[in-house]
Amino acid sequence: MMTSASVLNADRRTADIGSGGLAVRLATWLTNGPRPQPPAVVRQLVLHSQTKKRTLILAVAATLLMVGITAAITGALWAYAWLAIEALFGVARYAALLSLEKAEAKGRDGNIAAVTLLGLAWAVSFSIGCGLCVISGEVSVIVLAGIVIAGLSGGISSRNAGTPRHGIIMIFLLATPFTWAMVFSPIPHLAVVAALVPFYGIAVAFILLENYQVLLDLFLSEQENRRLANADPLTGLPNRIMKRRCFDDLLGSAAIAADGHGQHFTAFCLDLDGFKAANDRYGHAAGDAILVAVAHRLRDSVRDIDLIFRVGGDEFVILLPALDTDQAEAVAARIINAISQPFDVDRRHQLRIGVSIGGACFPRDGQTADELLRSADRAMYEAKRRGKGGFVAYCPAHIAPGLVPSPDAGAPTAEEASEVPALHADRP
Repeated sequence: MMTSASVLNADRRTADIGSGGLAVRLATWLTNGPRPQPPAVVRQLVLHSQTKKRTLILAVAATLLMVGITAAITGALWAYAWLAIEALFGVARYAALLSLEKAEAKGRDGNIAAVTLLGLAWAVSFSIGCGLCVISGEVSVIVLAGIVIAGLSGGISSRNAGTPRHGIIMIFLLATPFTWAMVFSPIPHLAVVAALVPFYGIAVAFILLENYQVLLDLFLSEQENRRLANADPLTGLPNRIMKRRCFDDLLGSAAIAADGHGQHFTAFCLDLDGFKAANDRYGHAAGDAILVAVAHRLRDSVRDIDLIFRVGGDEFVILLPALDTDQAEAVAARIINAISQPFDVDRRHQLRIGVSIGGACFPRDGQTADELLRSADRAMYEAKRRGKGGFVAYCPAHIAPGLVPSPDAGAPTAEEASEVPALHADRP
């Protein structure tokens, strides 16, 4: 059954990059943070870090310029080979980023593994080139390489804030060959400079982790605000806002399928029978507990793909994809049976309520969300008129046009409830 958490996840995707393969598992580990986080938040962090086109373009331009200057100064074959490799990496990384963006824009999972692993491969290649700059003995290119590595490390601490493992490893890969080349360089005092590089790298790594925490707090707050805006705080079920959103999505997919395969889906409107009287008699705390228990029983009575919403008070809506009202009647029977079972009020008392259900089927009973819900609502009131605790499928011929009673019309009052044995009974 689809829970409120999965409904509230806008794209309903996790942070999984793929299945199988050492490269994919490595990329998955690289893009997760130091502590486990909700999959939707992890994916936000990954996409935030790996889809910055302008930053990548500027970085590629800067490194190509640096390598080009190195080739011009040294005239070495390795420098020109490095320039060609750097250009190829730039094209490959940009193409992987574009592919990721296009896939995400179409609602599909992009190839995050390609983007992250290409980044690591580039870091290894670039750092080897910087090490060769030190070995060349040209002071100007050594200084240039050091400046570029420092700038790239600072940029990574910002760009890769959402993927701290990946960012820290990139900084380490960039600095290591360059540092060791300086340690063994015959140039006087260059080893002293090399000794300072680890301290600089650690400082940049701490900055990256601080940026990660700021970004993580922001995305966690956004997720919580989204949950509060779209979920009923008492039962945890999606609310009216999510009902409309999911309804529109379901209508769209059902309409497309209907063109070729006659796809149906059914909407239920539910109203609890006798809840108001029980709430008045036992208090709001007991009423809230009953609503929570009702939500659990509804979840247990429907399929995994069915969607349940609390739309206010003791009213619920259920969307049942790929079912017409005849097939949905069995689901309604399970719900009615589940809700009719006693609810524990306290250690000494049990309480019985019921539920009336009206059903309407797309496209027969309505082409829009409003039409379908109006039909289901009228069928629900017809179920109440017939004696409550039942299911009525919408049929215009059997439902009076003006049939819109109050939600608890005919329900026993608090005083009457105390006199109805079926409403509550002392437990032995």
